[in-house]
Amino acid sequence: MARWSNQDSAGNGMFLLGALAGALVGAGVALLMAPKSGQQVRQDLNQGFNTVKDAAAKRYREVADKATALYEQKTAGDRFNGGTTAPISESFSSTPGTGGYQS
Repeated sequence: MARWSNQDSAGNGMFLLGALAGALVGAGVALLMAPKSGQQVRQDLNQGFNTVKDAAAKRYREVADKATALYEQKTAGDRFNGGTTAPISESFSSTPGTGGYQS
């Protein structure tokens, strides 16, 4: 049976970081060595940046909408926020020991 340790997980993280750095360096070298004019490279970079920016804005909006829906769902039953839970008089029994907090 394999055992995981902090050293193994740190090694995996460093490998992924190294792979990402290598990919970025490779992409940079490819841009510099490509047979394109500077204007074409700038246009490609600008278009790529705009695509990433639009995707990030869309994802942010989706997450914000989910968070808002979850918040509204959680607070819908909260009587202090205009919810529809039972009034306090129905929450506790008038007979001692049968409702509410017990000691």
